[in-house]
Amino acid sequence: MATGELNLHHIGVRFGGLVALDDVSLRVAPGKVVGVIGPNGAGKTTLFNVISGFVTPSDGSLTLDGKPWRPRPHRLSGLGIARTLQGVGQFGGMTVLENVMVGVRGRRAEAEAFAALDRCGVAQYAAVRPGTLPYAIRKRVELARALASKPRILMLDEPAGGLDTDEIRWLGDLIRGELIKDSGTTVLLVEHHMDLVMSVCDEILVLDFGKPIALGTPGEISTNERVTEAYLGAPA
Repeated sequence: MATGELNLHHIGVRFGGLVALDDVSLRVAPGKVVGVIGPNGAGKTTLFNVISGFVTPSDGSLTLDGKPWRPRPHRLSGLGIARTLQGVGQFGGMTVLENVMVGVRGRRAEAEAFAALDRCGVAQYAAVRPGTLPYAIRKRVELARALASKPRILMLDEPAGGLDTDEIRWLGDLIRGELIKDSGTTVLLVEHHMDLVMSVCDEILVLDFGKPIALGTPGEISTNERVTEAYLGAPA
């Protein structure tokens, strides 16, 4: 049975003379939350794009559930993989419910989409066009669209961006509560909001200029001198 285990083996990405990722290895275990952090330009989004199939690695390989895997963007949903974007990326000519239904297959698409909206606390906006809504509400709609497909692997790309303290707390409760305890979803999280990362992640990978400089638990990462140096730009 597919479990949602993702492995990256010595991934390298080069764009001409620019090295975007350099020898990155990572195991994302089933039902765990793994964070990817680092300064701007560290390679976090490139790593997500490799997993999503938008960028082909120059070196290394990926496995999904123990089998060699070459990601293709149009096949992610069928494999039980969903990704949110840093922005909101919604269709202005469609209602909120119709936007969420885009990520769902089958005859129960409308019911599943509405349930995801309700889960994210925005079901009351189902008939509204997203362009009329506040940014924080649209971020919840984006998350609902990813959840509606009931993914076994969920990739969250800066989900806390634009959210206030209460909304970030709600997001953390959702990740550690319903997503993990109730469904066993595997979560890969790219985020700059360190309080959220430290509170929800089982393990954290730190990138700096495309290189992995640390991998460990939140406690280990918070006391790592190389991580402090990368973020502050000076020896710890």
